[in-house]
Amino acid sequence: MTEYGRERERRRRSSALVGVLFLAALSVSLAFKVGWIPAVAVPVGVLLSVYVVGMVVLWLGGRAETRRRAAGAAPSWSAQLPVSAALLLGAKAPGRHSRQQEVGEFMGRLSLVDGELHWEPREGDRKRGVGPVVWDRSWTPEIAPVWGPGGQGCLTLTRPDGMAVDLWIRHPADLRRALGIGLAR
Repeated sequence: MTEYGRERERRRRSSALVGVLFLAALSVSLAFKVGWIPAVAVPVGVLLSVYVVGMVVLWLGGRAETRRRAAGAAPSWSAQLPVSAALLLGAKAPGRHSRQQEVGEFMGRLSLVDGELHWEPREGDRKRGVGPVVWDRSWTPEIAPVWGPGGQGCLTLTRPDGMAVDLWIRHPADLRRALGIGLAR
């Protein structure tokens, strides 16, 4: 994982921790008004609802991918490509003409076609001029699991000259099997 990726994951973990601490503080203050049982039941219910909705969305996405593959489509995974990496690789960023540091990620789909990885931006970004990115076999893939729910991972692709790019993907174990590589530690 590149330094950008490590920093992104640190921010993500910190945000999750702040959210949990806020929910705990809210529960404690609520407990003084309504009692401990409702104060604990409400945040647990909220967390459980968010988890269940997230799992249903992931399950539906998995079924859609299974249908795509059964229909003969190339294997693909939901993937986020950092804007700064997309610009380095030649993808045009829509409406961005300043020289400031580009932040954020483009949402898209990573496909494995004839041993090459193809990233296609989502439809809205394609309409605004963001183009696809292709990594040939000269790029070395490495997959690291990412903390959190939903089967997330970081795919780091390294060019022979040392340039590295991170992509955040869903179902890293499936991508690892498709690429035939081991899991990074």
